[in-house]
Amino acid sequence: MKAIVLERLHADHHRYAALLCILDRQLHIAACDELPDYRLLARLCHYLTHQPEEWHHPVEDVLFAHLAGCHAQSAELLAVLTEEHRRITRYGNELEEAIRRQAEEAPQTELDSNRLNLARAFSELYHHHLHSENHHVYPLIERCIPAAELDEMSPRIPLSCPPEGSPGFQWLYRQVADHHTGLRLGHGEQADFCPLCNTRPAHSLIRQSNGSTASAPMGITHGGHARARLARR
Repeated sequence: MKAIVLERLHADHHRYAALLCILDRQLHIAACDELPDYRLLARLCHYLTHQPEEWHHPVEDVLFAHLAGCHAQSAELLAVLTEEHRRITRYGNELEEAIRRQAEEAPQTELDSNRLNLARAFSELYHHHLHSENHHVYPLIERCIPAAELDEMSPRIPLSCPPEGSPGFQWLYRQVADHHTGLRLGHGEQADFCPLCNTRPAHSLIRQSNGSTASAPMGITHGGHARARLARR
C-alpha cells in the first residue's frame, strides 16, 4: 500500500501541474501580443512559490535526506532537486513581484520580453522538477523506504489538512472556473478542457443528425480545424 505521505505529495504535484498549465496558457496569450490576466498570473506565481514551502518541500527534504542515506547512487540527483527547490522559490518571488508591478503600473501594456522569458524559465524549471521527482525519486523512495516508516517521518503538519481548502487555492479555483480562464489560448482559441476544473468549451457539445448531443472530438474547433495545443515543456 502506498504511504499516505507519498499520496499527498503526488496530489500536490497533480495540482501544481494543473496550475502550471494555466500559467503556460497565460504566457502563450502574452506571446501572441495579447494581454494576459496579470492578477491571475501573480496569484499563480504566489501559490506555486509559497504553498510548497508550507509543507511539500520540507517533507521532501526529510525524505531526500533519508533516501540518500540508504541509496547512495541517488545523492547527486537529490542534491540537484534540493537546489531546484531554492531556485523555484527565488524565481517565483522575482516573477510574482514583476507581474504585480505590471498589474499595478501598466495593466493595459503587453508583457515585455524580459518578464516573459523569466516566466518561461520558471515554468520550464518547475515542469522538469516535477517530472524528475515523479518518475525517478518517488519510485525510489517507495522501493527503498517502508510505507509505515515514511508516514512516521512526516513533519508535524497534519496530513489531513488539505491544501485545496486554503483561501489562496480556493481563490484561484473560483477565478479559473467562474471565468473559464483555463481555456484561453490567445487569438480567440480555446483549449479542449481546463486542467484545474475540467471545464470544456460550449462548442464541445455538437448536435447530431438525430437531434441528440455528443461531445465533439478532442482537438476540434469551429470549422473542423485542429486546435493548436500548448506543448508541455
